[in-house]
Amino acid sequence: MVLLTPDGAGAATGHAAVHMPDLIGRNRAQVFRIMHDEGLYFFTQGPGATTETWVAVTAQSPRPGAVIAWHAEATLTVTTQAPFGPRPVPRLVGLSRARVFAAMRRAQLYFRTVGPGSSNGSWIVALAQDPVAGTLVAWHAEITVRVSTQRPSTPVKKVVPVKVPGVVINGAGYKIGVATWYNYIPGRCATWYLPKGTRLTVRDLRTGKSITCIISDREDHGGNRVVDLSETQFSQLAPLWVGVISVRVSW
Repeated sequence: MVLLTPDGAGAATGHAAVHMPDLIGRNRAQVFRIMHDEGLYFFTQGPGATTETWVAVTAQSPRPGAVIAWHAEATLTVTTQAPFGPRPVPRLVGLSRARVFAAMRRAQLYFRTVGPGSSNGSWIVALAQDPVAGTLVAWHAEITVRVSTQRPSTPVKKVVPVKVPGVVINGAGYKIGVATWYNYIPGRCATWYLPKGTRLTVRDLRTGKSITCIISDREDHGGNRVVDLSETQFSQLAPLWVGVISVRVSW
């Protein structure tokens, strides 16, 4: 938590309330200056928050314009991603309407919807997206999302590991390919070829850095993508704007 008190401001009670400034997209220097001028506290969370290496704000609470007390505390969600540079498209398939809006707001991207419920905003789930998750696009680029007013019905079945040539599934094994990221639970990840609950070690082949995660989601089947990491885990291996990295996944 950071306290930024304007020069000469006392601790007298009865200080006039202030409006919460709009900090989304602001860099560290701008945030410190603005909050200093307003006499507000702030707390950061997200990639780079604990090491003070974050470069931009992606979300905030209270919302911009809210009337708050002088010396109130704001929570800022931050990122190590450059605020206006290219960024990977987040994974939207299977997300609810609210989660799609939140993911695209964090990524600072626009999107348009097609399909049932797209014209009146009654859709409830994203079924497909173009471009696919992990594709690098320009800041404020537009993504096409196919939506529906009904969730696809899929039979409940036991997850069976997919046999992959050259990979041992029932014992210790590994696979080499590419990793990307999406907005997901820190410490969790997704694959298409191993059962949920498997603990993975993901090593960046370029830098040698490694992280661990537990599979709790399924990614799109096939290709050379071997794991989808959470934003937090990916940022520990490489900057988020890189989008994809070559890795060795072992379990």
